[in-house]
Amino acid sequence: MPSDVVTAERCQRSITAHMSAIDEQWKERMSWYPQMQAKLYGRLPQIYLESRQMYGDEHFLRYARCRRLHQKHTVTQQDEERILAERQEKLDADAMNFKVPPTEYGEYGRVQPSRQYFC
Repeated sequence: MPSDVVTAERCQRSITAHMSAIDEQWKERMSWYPQMQAKLYGRLPQIYLESRQMYGDEHFLRYARCRRLHQKHTVTQQDEERILAERQEKLDADAMNFKVPPTEYGEYGRVQPSRQYFC
């Protein structure tokens, strides 16, 4: 057999050995990164709260708008109260305009089956 011919089995062994070497290198060098990243990202709400208390809502909200922070970090107490009031008003308005739709069987609606089908 010529020396430049590579069999599929030999190629597969080479790839497997290379993949396991890459996996070992990643475990040695970078396995700490996902845990540390999750830990640091978990501290973000605490850091934002401390910054908000230290610098005040006005400066923090300007920073939040500039950096496009998530809304959960930028909501003030007044905003939350306004949102809850609007939601309650909408629920009350929906309850006042509640109408029962007519159905075929008359079970939930106002139209009786006999009138609808002349039975």
